[in-house]
Amino acid sequence: MIETSPAVDAIRGVIAELAAMPDATDRARAVASVLDSVPRLQAELRAVRQAAVVEMRTTQSLAEVAAALGISLPRVSQIASGISRTAKK
Repeated sequence: MIETSPAVDAIRGVIAELAAMPDATDRARAVASVLDSVPRLQAELRAVRQAAVVEMRTTQSLAEVAAALGISLPRVSQIASGISRTAKK
């Protein structure tokens, strides 16, 4: 199953735009630039998610946040604390 949401669709749109670039050299350079930016972008996305979870926690219990996001209670605590599942290099 392919995940879809407006945000994922927007990212796929950017990928399609890159793939449609007519010049192969320009396309390769543009994709390389995006790929080089992925770690920083992931950190930015984690920060946005953390802020959202912290905001949710001001009005909801851990259990309510976990249920709303479809994740475990410990994972809610980890996200709110800024703990990532992936090893940061």
